[in-house]
Amino acid sequence: MFVKFIKIKIISLCLIFLLLGASFLCQATNQTIITNKNGSKTANANIIDMVQQIDENLVYYYLSNLVEYGIRYTGSLECQISGDYLYNEFEKMGLFVEFHDWSFDEFNSRNVVATLNGSDTESDAIFLITAHYDTFKNSPGANDDGSGVAAVLAIANVCSKYSFNHTIRFICFSGEEVGTYGSLSYARDSYEDEDNIIAVLNLDIIGYANSVYGGKIIRFHHEKRSSWIAEFAQDVSNKYLEIVDMTVEDMPNYRGHDGQAFLDYGYDGVWIAEHDGYSWGHSPNDTMEHINLTYLSKATKFMLAVLVELANRPIDLQVIIKTPYEGTIYFLKRKIPVSFARYYFSKLRGTTIIFGKTTASVQVKSSQEIKFVVFCKDNNFVYWDSSPPYEWDFNSRYSSINGMFTLRVYAYTYTGQFASDEMDIIMFSKP
Repeated sequence: MFVKFIKIKIISLCLIFLLLGASFLCQATNQTIITNKNGSKTANANIIDMVQQIDENLVYYYLSNLVEYGIRYTGSLECQISGDYLYNEFEKMGLFVEFHDWSFDEFNSRNVVATLNGSDTESDAIFLITAHYDTFKNSPGANDDGSGVAAVLAIANVCSKYSFNHTIRFICFSGEEVGTYGSLSYARDSYEDEDNIIAVLNLDIIGYANSVYGGKIIRFHHEKRSSWIAEFAQDVSNKYLEIVDMTVEDMPNYRGHDGQAFLDYGYDGVWIAEHDGYSWGHSPNDTMEHINLTYLSKATKFMLAVLVELANRPIDLQVIIKTPYEGTIYFLKRKIPVSFARYYFSKLRGTTIIFGKTTASVQVKSSQEIKFVVFCKDNNFVYWDSSPPYEWDFNSRYSSINGMFTLRVYAYTYTGQFASDEMDIIMFSKP
């Protein structure tokens, strides 16, 4: 009977994909943190000093050197030697640098990762600032995404002279233009290594403006759960407006960026891009002559300020869903990893699907005493746990859970603070 039940449920799942469309399926979403709300509203003198070290000459140096390698299509010799160039530049800054090798289908390539460890030995928090150094197959990619890479290098150059509470990783991905496979591989490995990535700032196409209005705007594309990053960035804009003259425009998410892989694996992230339209993308005309160095240097200054403010901000409370796992099919409590790597635009990548039963468990990180953790099915309270390990058996109260739902968890302290995490799940349990 149970085999028959499983067959029926598999057929039901296929019907959901066909009738509702994969666009309605939601990947597991990302953790929310509560940070120190009493941060200063005035500009920090050290950050002002750092921002003023960024200028047009610095971003031009990095961008022009990268563009000299020509078309950097993933897997090409030009992509490989430009990766060597990035490695050497990070190494000259005194950062710990490594290649992160990845392969998918016919593609074999490397991400370049430079790390600046945090000074707070009790913090395992990590902030990423990223861009992609590969290009479309016929393009030199000055703006897409040489501009983002130049900003990452310039920011790393300045940050390497300082220390911050939390760890910062400066990452240049390959494989973006062929399916975001480099970032997917890195996000998956980070998740499996249990890296505590708090936010991903993905810079992609930030080198052009042709209007006065657009020259003062930078766009943050994000899912709802990552809206706190855009809000935080706007607060930074308000603090440093006289210095960077840049305002955040809050935009809906777009799934085709490198930050999406991290969203699919439960982390927070945003895609950061210019405001004005750029007509030379993915073409041989994406060249240095179309780069607005004034705008690119302003965007770089602003993102430096955002990153440093984040990397020094205290993290008071954090809750993380540990099980079920992202991107996994559970069949009779057996885990079957699945990535749906080719289907990131249809929201399949990172989906968790459960046949049978399983248990939700969470980790809470806080310097304060935890009052309790609340588990919710969609927006409805179902269980709370006042002592670790914080767990809930999915079927302990509901005799059957079938279809899509959102698992939400909330951790509360005795001082009134709370943090939340959530995961979208497709589940078929035995009735």
